[in-house]
Amino acid sequence: MRHFIAIAVLLSVAASTSAAEDRNTITVRGKGSVRVRPDKLILVLGASGKAEKASDAVAKLGKKRTEIGEAIKQALAGKQGLDAKVKDSGMTFGGAADEMAQIRMLGGQQPEAAGEMTVTTELEITVAGIDKMTDEDLAGIISSLVDKTTDAGAEMKPPGNRYNPFMGGGSGNQGVFFGFSDYEAQVEKAWDEAAKKAKERAEAIAKRLGLSVGEAVRVKDTTSEGPSATKALNPYAAMMGLGGDDDGPKIKSSGEMEMSVEMEVEFELKKK
Repeated sequence: MRHFIAIAVLLSVAASTSAAEDRNTITVRGKGSVRVRPDKLILVLGASGKAEKASDAVAKLGKKRTEIGEAIKQALAGKQGLDAKVKDSGMTFGGAADEMAQIRMLGGQQPEAAGEMTVTTELEITVAGIDKMTDEDLAGIISSLVDKTTDAGAEMKPPGNRYNPFMGGGSGNQGVFFGFSDYEAQVEKAWDEAAKKAKERAEAIAKRLGLSVGEAVRVKDTTSEGPSATKALNPYAAMMGLGGDDDGPKIKSSGEMEMSVEMEVEFELKKK
């Protein structure tokens, strides 16, 4: 009896698989795009304190960090609706053999004296609401922030507090970036459009064949496979080699950007 039940189950599975293989389907692709202007200004700054003793280096960094904070307040003074959030990466301790010392040596500069301690931190300053500003006002805010913070001892940094001298260092404007407050919400709009277009394309083809479209039986994200991956802001890759985080990529332009996604969907076809 057990053998009979086992054989019956196997025959049932085989029949189900055969039915699925004989099913009429159509595979189409749909692309969704949204255009949106960044609404966040992001400055990536570095600060450091140097001294023979670690405690003195920490104190110097703390003083510089306070001065940079005051500089940010001064730059945004009188600007209604603008508020800066500052994220600190914490302290990194290093001596003359740290990565910045190697960069100075490659540039022909003398390394720091042996035993000198350097304590560094990275500051990410975010100012939201810039999408409502004119280009002229935005340029004024950026200039004021950069000038005042660098006067206070900050250094412009690329994202991630990394500098590879063999890959070409960031030069000019490397610490000024733009981003999106609700990046995922914008991407969801693009996905909605992609799904809608895929369904519409399948229905248009099916209609010509006297058929109707049933349920989706397979979906594949093809965003990175199509031309949209290079022509638009790809949600799954940083743009132009720039870094990103959970809030989305950091981009260099403050202008309107296109976000594109693409999906491949297989729909079941039914007779009318």
